[in-house]
Amino acid sequence: MPSLPSTELATLPAKRSLVLVRPTGMLVSMALLLGTLLLLINVLKLIDNPTPGRRLTGALVGLGLLLWAGYRRRRGNQPRLLCFDREALHLEPLGPELGRPAETIPLSSIKTYTYWLRLMRWRGFAQCHLRLKLADGRVLHLADRPGTRPDDPTGTVQLDMLATRLARRAKTGIRRRPLFFQTQTAQGLLWVSAGAVVAGAGLLGFGHDAGLLLLLPAVGYGAAYYLWHDEVDLP
Repeated sequence: MPSLPSTELATLPAKRSLVLVRPTGMLVSMALLLGTLLLLINVLKLIDNPTPGRRLTGALVGLGLLLWAGYRRRRGNQPRLLCFDREALHLEPLGPELGRPAETIPLSSIKTYTYWLRLMRWRGFAQCHLRLKLADGRVLHLADRPGTRPDDPTGTVQLDMLATRLARRAKTGIRRRPLFFQTQTAQGLLWVSAGAVVAGAGLLGFGHDAGLLLLLPAVGYGAAYYLWHDEVDLP
């Protein structure tokens, strides 16, 4: 898609999009799954053999993962109305937080950004994600809010339109970051996780419970790579 001249960009009207702030990602979902498995497996083993030790440690680790993931789910998925004008992004609260002042993010405070399209196969739609790293060290993660509601503001557009507009307005000093799961580092970790799956399965085959410590994270990383590697990096 061709870039627009700066004079035309300056006259474009402000755009609005319904977004989620801190959307629940795959990391939280993996933590919920892994925490549940660790807690159940170790609690069942404690019932069978109540001698404390590694089983108690595994149960506590699983409980910690569940608590952390539950906290992230509760804090995430906050609806906002994102307005994008010449100089800044404006996030206006919606839902239960309606009435709070909007947060203004000057474009000059954005140091790096990444945006991509996630194909939600089980829901039948694509969800755009935009991650901004700001000058004060904060990382702002936005995503399309799925579905529509009767009280949604009129004239809103999908987030990918605003993300593409941000890329066109990118000034000197704003750098784009690639998606992690499409880098050489991610591919190298995939080979490491494959080796860990083989080693973990071998340890379990010989009766060593420590194989779970290799097997579960490796399988989790492989699943995350499979789900995220196909994300579309928008131009």
